Amino acid sequence: MGTIWQDLRLGVRMLRKNRGLTVVAVLTLALGIGANTAIFSVVNAVLLRSLPFRDPSRLVLVLEKSQIPVLSTSYPNFVDWRNQSRSFEGMEATRATTLTLTGSGDPERLNARMATAGLFPLLGVHAAVGRTFSTTEDSGIGPPVALLSYGLWRRRFRGAADMIGKSIDLDAQPYTVIGVLPPGFQILQPADIFLPFGPWVRTLPDDRSWHPGIVAVARLRAGVGMDQARVEMQTIAKGLEQRYPDYDSGVSTDVAGLQSRLAQNVRPALIMLLAAVGFVLLIACANVANLLLSRGSSRQRELAIRTALGASRSRVILQLLTESAVLGLAGGGLGLLLAQWSFEPLLKLAATSLPGFATSIGLDRPVLAFTAGVSLLTGILFGLVPAMRATRLDLRETLNEGSRGSTAGPSQHRLSSALVISEVAMAMVLMAGAGLVLRSFRRLQEAPVGFRPDHLLVADLPISATTYAKPSQRYLFFDQLVAQARTLPGVRSAGAATFLPVSGGGSIMHFNIEGRPPKSAHDFVVASYRAVTPGYFETLALPLLKGRLFTDADKERSAPVVILNNTMARTYFDGENPLGKRLQIGATPDKDSPWMEVVGVVGDVRSRLGADPEPEMYLPYRQADPLLPVFQLSLVLRTATAPLGGASALRAAVKEIDVNQPVVNVRTMEDNMASTVAEPRFHTWLLGIFAALALVLSAVGVYGVMSYSVNQRTSEMGIRIALGAQAPDVLRIIVGHGARLALAGVVIGLAAALALGHILRGFLYGVTSTDPVTLGAVALLLMSVGILASYVPARRAKRVDPVTALRHE
Repeated sequence: MGTIWQDLRLGVRMLRKNRGLTVVAVLTLALGIGANTAIFSVVNAVLLRSLPFRDPSRLVLVLEKSQIPVLSTSYPNFVDWRNQSRSFEGMEATRATTLTLTGSGDPERLNARMATAGLFPLLGVHAAVGRTFSTTEDSGIGPPVALLSYGLWRRRFRGAADMIGKSIDLDAQPYTVIGVLPPGFQILQPADIFLPFGPWVRTLPDDRSWHPGIVAVARLRAGVGMDQARVEMQTIAKGLEQRYPDYDSGVSTDVAGLQSRLAQNVRPALIMLLAAVGFVLLIACANVANLLLSRGSSRQRELAIRTALGASRSRVILQLLTESAVLGLAGGGLGLLLAQWSFEPLLKLAATSLPGFATSIGLDRPVLAFTAGVSLLTGILFGLVPAMRATRLDLRETLNEGSRGSTAGPSQHRLSSALVISEVAMAMVLMAGAGLVLRSFRRLQEAPVGFRPDHLLVADLPISATTYAKPSQRYLFFDQLVAQARTLPGVRSAGAATFLPVSGGGSIMHFNIEGRPPKSAHDFVVASYRAVTPGYFETLALPLLKGRLFTDADKERSAPVVILNNTMARTYFDGENPLGKRLQIGATPDKDSPWMEVVGVVGDVRSRLGADPEPEMYLPYRQADPLLPVFQLSLVLRTATAPLGGASALRAAVKEIDVNQPVVNVRTMEDNMASTVAEPRFHTWLLGIFAALALVLSAVGVYGVMSYSVNQRTSEMGIRIALGAQAPDVLRIIVGHGARLALAGVVIGLAAALALGHILRGFLYGVTSTDPVTLGAVALLLMSVGILASYVPARRAKRVDPVTALRHE
């Protein structure tokens, strides 16, 4: 221990004597380690940290899967799963919904979740205040009750302890608050209100093909594996298919870990980002290794004296590695500060691209342990080669050099050059990936959406199923809303739809075409489905290709009509005129379902940026309501001025119609579209930042090696100038050497980028992983930076005074 402490003190003293090198090395390492710490904290929160539930590794989701990915199940299937399965300690159900809170301030639309009474004991969650649901309340006996999230309790009710037992109004119905859930609790997605599951279940039809968003959460029995549970559930599904005629024969079951399922969409991007910051750290290590190599050549006489006085080679290496470890730990300490500073902007940049349970990103124990380990490993990594190189001494030659000092031999120059080439190669790989993702993101943003998104103000209007239980009440509200919106100052036109384009949402419906053989349910002849008001197409400036648009005459008592998008018309009526054809909603023909006449064809819109157009049908919302009750429309206003300027007038107009009606998420259409690309924006920005770091570090590496080379070759340059070499000749020698190093790194990096390109394919849109424009631009940029970094030392070399240079010989 005494030896280690002695080495540490000596290492710190030596680093203090070389403050310039120490500062540069610590800053370089801090950038690399800080970036790794920040990204690892995200990876830890999303992929490694256990969910805050009892024994979370045994929590699973029981899912239905088919040709169309389905997460939810029907309620009859859930009941049979729970009763027949033996692989689980328990299985409970939950479902997301929305509710309007009134009576205590402005009306507010809240994310809500229904839950069976056993869900909270299954998760091992207890109320922070009050209690959770009882089985009696879950069965629907007694007055309605509700649980508050901790956040809503603090935000809306100021954490009042007497909230327990008080009544709140949700969708115009009173609910008694019985408890407050612990801080940060959520299951699947964040929610503000939790309601018992049972009262809602009684409203459901007895239909096994109806998927109303029910998600089954289960806990595996001790000793039961995922595969075993999966086999059992598939056996149960086959039995249900044989027993019940209405069971969807194209559906099977699956079992997936709760955490892995929640993180599955973001996992590839996080692994890619972790690999990217790994490259940044390796580049930083190569830089510091070169610094230590340069310093090692000036310490050869000191090390030779130590060896001559009896120090073994291993003892000298240990001392040098101790200095490297001190540098690594200092860089890690500063890196922690940089990472801590980056967490807030990192979370803002991530926006909604991370799972809801991963909001607590910070310096917890695993992150601190990771940073400490990376710091020590980094110190050994960049210090080992210079230490080994510095201790390969010829004592007689080194001690006899006298006042001339030591110069680096060809092997050290080769090693330094190899490190620079590796830096440039890694920077090439990282910058190529960042360039491809950046170009892909620009293509995604520039992708045509099928309508004019400028000067559009949009807002969501979810109405209460209690207040507006009758269709006539809903018609009156939405008609008044659209009519009044058209009269607002600066509004040119207005319309509404159940789902906005480029929002990632929408409904899918089975349908049949009159005169064609019917399809069975599992064949999934489906199309996207939107209910819209008259004026919706005109407001979006969506082109009419054939026929007519909806008018105020297309009401519930008039002949049913439907408008198709161009893709649906081409897909199902290729070579035919779709006008006058008739469609029916449903998997098979049904005498109770009306036939709808195709009266128009409009241009395609994208459901999300970068997606190909899908077959889509539009129904007048009054005619759609009997098929699927419309309790929410998103209003779209085309304005003559800046759209957000009309937000307050819109809220006032809604308040005139219904004082308890909330206006949710007022935004521009452009903001709405931007929110759908939060995830690609997140990893594009981060890759761009890491690529910029790699570029800077590579430039510093080339500059450092060339500057050191110039210092070592001062006498050579003096002789050349004395023999008649001109300044351009000296520049050509130095810059040429730097350019060759950069070129070698670019060639190696380009080959690696092409070999690894398949990893990026899932992140790219409108550009291939071998895009020559992007790869060529990155190669040219790196070559230019390498030449520029060589030019600065070369200018110093050409000004060498031959007399001064030769005097040292």
